[in-house]
Amino acid sequence: MRPRAVEVEVVRPLRGEVLRAGRPPEASVLPADEDPRSHHLAVEVDGRVVSVGSVLPLPPPWAPERTDAWRIRGMATRDGQRGRGHGGQILLGLLEAVTAAGGHLVWCEARVGAVRFYERAGFATVGERFVAEGVEHIAMWREI
Repeated sequence: MRPRAVEVEVVRPLRGEVLRAGRPPEASVLPADEDPRSHHLAVEVDGRVVSVGSVLPLPPPWAPERTDAWRIRGMATRDGQRGRGHGGQILLGLLEAVTAAGGHLVWCEARVGAVRFYERAGFATVGERFVAEGVEHIAMWREI
């Protein structure tokens, strides 16, 4: 199943359910969501959104001069749908969007539990682990 480009309102409910469980709906609103350069993708199964992700132009903190950098945000796959390739399809679609926009570096702040997912896609870690919103993360990146 190929991801499709969607409006940000489509990705927010699943972001909230998976990444911001127990918090109010506005917790799933991320900076630059409304930026016209941002891309939001979703995979649907039987008419239900099961996986989402977003990407926006933003240099990483360790390389602020990289104007060709994009940040992946809000990657989420519904419980019971993980391990079926949906997240990989979202990631591939986001990388394609970055390439089409002329980007060459992609980065994210991955939850530690997702490090292997990103490593399989060619991402490497950078820096030390840190805690954000009570969850351990590490920055990851790759050139495309």
